[in-house]
Amino acid sequence: MINHRAAPRFSYPDPVEDAQRAVRFVRHHADDFGVRGDRIGAVGGSSGGHLALMLGYQPAGGDPESDDPLLRESANVQCVVARAAPSNFLSEGMSRSWFLGCREPDEGDTTSAEYRIHRGASPVTYLSPTAPPTLLIHGDEDPIVAFSQSEMLFAALQRENVASDFMIIPGGGHGAKFEGAREPVPDYTGRTIAWMDEHLKV
Repeated sequence: MINHRAAPRFSYPDPVEDAQRAVRFVRHHADDFGVRGDRIGAVGGSSGGHLALMLGYQPAGGDPESDDPLLRESANVQCVVARAAPSNFLSEGMSRSWFLGCREPDEGDTTSAEYRIHRGASPVTYLSPTAPPTLLIHGDEDPIVAFSQSEMLFAALQRENVASDFMIIPGGGHGAKFEGAREPVPDYTGRTIAWMDEHLKV
């Protein structure tokens, strides 16, 4: 687990930059940790799920000319699991000004700094056919991060033919316990491990 700068004291892009540096650190020290530097995954829930998606989708290659050895490493991961994660801050009802550190862009605005921040912080902005395998997990009665955030992202992943799956928790709210779920919550931790094994143990 990583300890990153977070809202409300800090705002985007600080958490993303910290998460990227953590990946670079692990990759740089892969031999010390006994892991493969070309097979790193990210798992997170809520704002952590947002970070996991950004690590998977936002291009963050290394700079071979950097004086900082960590910055020579890529910050991208090869597999993602995101629970109840924001995916598009420009979609209706999803703006999180406190999270992004700025007001919402006006309707129809596509040129302001606010618009660029909201778009830049949205994982879906960077989605492409080369995105890593992605498992989404979301309760369909989440009052904090709209269930539609995962619905829309999953549809986009399918359109791009990215390996993806979507675990829906009927009645589930926000949080790791999915309060309000109408059925016993499935073993999503086990599914997470299986997803990582399937796509990283290659």
